Parts: sequence; C-alpha cells; structure tokens
Amino acid sequence: MNNARINNEIDLTYPDGFKEMTEDDLKRHFGTAENRWGVFDAANHTILSVNWAKLKWYRKLCDTEWYLIDVEGRLKRQLLNYQRATAYKTKISSKKNNAYAIRFEYRADNSVNIHVGDLVVFKHKKKVYYIYYITRQPKAVELLPAFEEVLKSITLN
Repeated sequence: MNNARINNEIDLTYPDGFKEMTEDDLKRHFGTAENRWGVFDAANHTILSVNWAKLKWYRKLCDTEWYLIDVEGRLKRQLLNYQRATAYKTKISSKKNNAYAIRFEYRADNSVNIHVGDLVVFKHKKKVYYIYYITRQPKAVELLPAFEEVLKSITLN
C-alpha cells in the first residue's frame, strides 16, 4: 500500500501497482493538471484521481449533491455514451457530512472499450473535492473493493 497527501488536506492510501501521474498524464486524461493529483495502474488500466476547487462565496450554502449534479452535467457532454449506473451516499473520514457519489459508464474516444467510473464528491474546509476511480468494464467488479478501501483510508486534515 502507498500513502499520499493531497493538497495538504487529505491523506489516503492506495494499492500497490499504481504510479503517480505526471502533469502531462493528467492533462491527457483530464484536460488540465491544475488542482489535481492522480495515480495510474497500467496493468489494470485504472486511474485514481482527486481534484479540488475553492468554494465560491455564492455556492458555499449549496448541498454537496448540487456539486455532483453540476460535474455530472459536464461528464454527459464530454464522454461518449455516458450513462449513470447508480447513485449512492458514503462517508468520508467518518465525518457527519455525507459524500455523494455516482457510478457511471462511458466509451472512451476512438475506443471500443467500455469504462466504468465512480465519482465521489464532498466538501472540506473551503473546498469541494472530487474523487474519480476509472477502469475498464471487465475489471470493474474485481477492482471495486480496492476503491472502497481507498475511500475508507481517507483522513481529513
């Protein structure tokens, strides 16, 4: 297992086999490396990424679910054949505030591979955090417990 401190506010543990993504890797997969951290497991074609944004003064009162709906709208526009599979709530770092999450599927550009992703959204201090876990469909069920362990490992500073 590997440890990471993200944005000096989040500590998490992720499985062996993942390598930290370079700025170029982050740009290629997400369009930007700004306010983003990520690791990639090449053997399983799996990405774990965290990005964050400062809460704008007029959105500080918005429920975390609003942020999830907002980013899901962008995913629908950007990902080919985007489809939400399920929505769920989870706790991050045993905080009282719930994190909202979705599991979704899409097809990567110019690829026949179906990808499965989880997106978990939560607020901490004056930021909103987005955790992405994306893998290919055939491995999704097998790799889901590893993502659940990552979520359980998170501590907030």
